[in-house]
Amino acid sequence: MTAIAAYEHEVGRHYYENVRQIPGVTVVGPDFSTPHRAPTVSITIDGFTPNEVAKRLGEVGLQVWDGHFYAARAIEVLGLAERGGVVRTGICMYNLREEVDRLVEAIARIAASPR
Repeated sequence: MTAIAAYEHEVGRHYYENVRQIPGVTVVGPDFSTPHRAPTVSITIDGFTPNEVAKRLGEVGLQVWDGHFYAARAIEVLGLAERGGVVRTGICMYNLREEVDRLVEAIARIAASPR
C-alpha cells in the first residue's frame, strides 16, 4: 500500500505541476508538498464551464468529473458555484504518466480554443 500511495502521489504531482502551467487554467486546492495529499486535482478553465470541459474531454476518451462533489458550500465560498463547480481528476494506481500527459495536452487544447 505504501508503494501504491507513493506512485499515485508522484503521478498526481506530475499532473498538478503540468496542468497548472497551462494559460487559462486555475488549480483549486493545495500543492503536493505533503506526502499525505490525495492524488485528486480540481481545476477550472477560463471561459468554459466544468461541464463543457468534461464533455470535451469525454469526446477524446478522457474521463473526468465536474460539479461540486457534495462540497457545495466550499464551492460557493470559493465563488465557483455559478460556474458549475470544478473539473476533478483522480489519479489511481492504474494511471500511467503517459495518460496524464495526454490529459494535460487535451486540457491545453481546450484552454487555447475559442468558445
